Amino acid sequence: MSFKLLAINGSLTPPPSRTRVILDVALEGARAYDASVETEVLELHDFALEFCDGRSPDDYNADTRRALALVEGADAYLVATPVYRASYTGALKNFFDLIPNDPQGADPLRGKVVGLLATGGSDHHYLVLEHQLRPLFGFFGAYTPTRAIYAAAKDFDAQKQVQGRIVEELKRLGQEVVIQARFLAEAPGLARSESLRIRR
Repeated sequence: MSFKLLAINGSLTPPPSRTRVILDVALEGARAYDASVETEVLELHDFALEFCDGRSPDDYNADTRRALALVEGADAYLVATPVYRASYTGALKNFFDLIPNDPQGADPLRGKVVGLLATGGSDHHYLVLEHQLRPLFGFFGAYTPTRAIYAAAKDFDAQKQVQGRIVEELKRLGQEVVIQARFLAEAPGLARSESLRIRR
C-alpha cells in the first residue's frame, strides 16, 4: 500500500535550520509507526518559486510546477514554519497562494491531513499555529490533527538539536498524521473521490 508523506519547510534558512530539525523528528515518528511510509521534504529555498499573480499553475516556471506536483502527489503533509513578525513566513504564504483551490477542479489538499509545526525565539508566538496555520488549511478543506507543535529556542541545544519532552510530541504528531490520513482515505463516504484513497 503506497503512502507518501510530504514535509514542507517554510524556512529559507539553509539546513540545518531549527524548523527542518523538528520536521525530521516528526518524519522519524511517522516511519517508526509504519516503515512503508514514503517521506520527502520540500525545502522552499531549493526552488526558484515565482510570485503568485493569479496565473494558471501550468503558466509558472518549471521549479514552481515541480513543487506543486510534489503537493499533488502526496497523501498527507507536515508543514513547518519559523515565526517572523508574529506570522508564518512570506515564502510559505506565497507557496500556498500558488496552490489551486477549486472545489470543482484541481484541489490537492481537500480531504487530506496536514500536521502543523512552528519554531520561534520564545513562547510568545505559539498561537500562530491556532490563529493562522489552522485557518489556512481549513480554507483548503484539509484536516489538521489536534496536536500541533511549537518549538521555542529553549527546546534546542547548542547544536540545534531538539531536546526534552517535545521530541516525543513531535514523533507522535508524525504518527497521528499517518493514522488519520489512512483512516480518512479508507472510511466509506469520507473521501471526496477515488483520488483521495491511498494508492495501491
